[in-house]
Amino acid sequence: MSATLALAKTNVPNFAVATFGTIGIYITFSCIKLLGIGLYPSLLFCFVGGGLVGVLTYIFVIRPLRRRGATSEEIMIATLALDIFLIAMLNIYADYLTRKYKIMARDFTLSAYDFSIFGLDGVFVVSTSVFLAVLVVLHLIFTKTNLGIAMKAIGENPSLAECDGVNTEFLYIITWFIVGALPALAGAFFPVYWMSNPTTSMFVVVTVFSGCVLGGFTTIYDAAVGGYIVAIAQTALVSYLSNVVGTWILSYGFLIPLLIMIVTIFVFPEGLRSLSLDRLLRSSRYILTRLEGFR
Repeated sequence: MSATLALAKTNVPNFAVATFGTIGIYITFSCIKLLGIGLYPSLLFCFVGGGLVGVLTYIFVIRPLRRRGATSEEIMIATLALDIFLIAMLNIYADYLTRKYKIMARDFTLSAYDFSIFGLDGVFVVSTSVFLAVLVVLHLIFTKTNLGIAMKAIGENPSLAECDGVNTEFLYIITWFIVGALPALAGAFFPVYWMSNPTTSMFVVVTVFSGCVLGGFTTIYDAAVGGYIVAIAQTALVSYLSNVVGTWILSYGFLIPLLIMIVTIFVFPEGLRSLSLDRLLRSSRYILTRLEGFR
């Protein structure tokens, strides 16, 4: 949702979004290892810390470039440079934790700090609840408040919105706070299942943009559905394949979102919004017909 929000509301393709998530990983790691705060209470720190990173990104990167007349493509390259810078800073921070506090700050997991409820992993229950809560809150903001309506206006025509008295600068800061907070919040859940390190974003970025491409880069709802489909496919499908062909397939799990992104671009480039029920039925009949022909 974060990448779609940045593009839809501020016209910025944010290539640093996955590293914002890695920042959330290390905020959670620091809360647990240094402050003694639990895994899930640290979510608040991830939200606030990630939001501040998003605001700083806007103030020191996006806004100066915009004032100099930079195009969206040039700003996109700037976010890619920012991504490299943030990864370097995370590496420095990981080395600092290792040398100063003798903590293994690379290739770690936080599964030991999770809990189980009714046979389900706590991370599944909490992450799904947070996902739905964020989606509902954003829906209410964008449809029921003046702030949300104004944010929609700057996404469509910022110059006209400013002429109508909208404080675009304030709204850009609010938007980038959300853009930074959401991936950092999601990053807190990542190390419960997967090994994490400062370069985690290099493997996750394909998954992030695969969900956005599948959603169509239009609304947060499409991005949420696209992201959830990609995440389920990456976890459930790879887990199933590991039982069929062997555990070696687990190393290639991140190929699933890449394949989804490629298929989406070539088959329905506008994403899920371009798929009507009739088109899905026709496609299903065509596939079934071809399968019958191979028998």
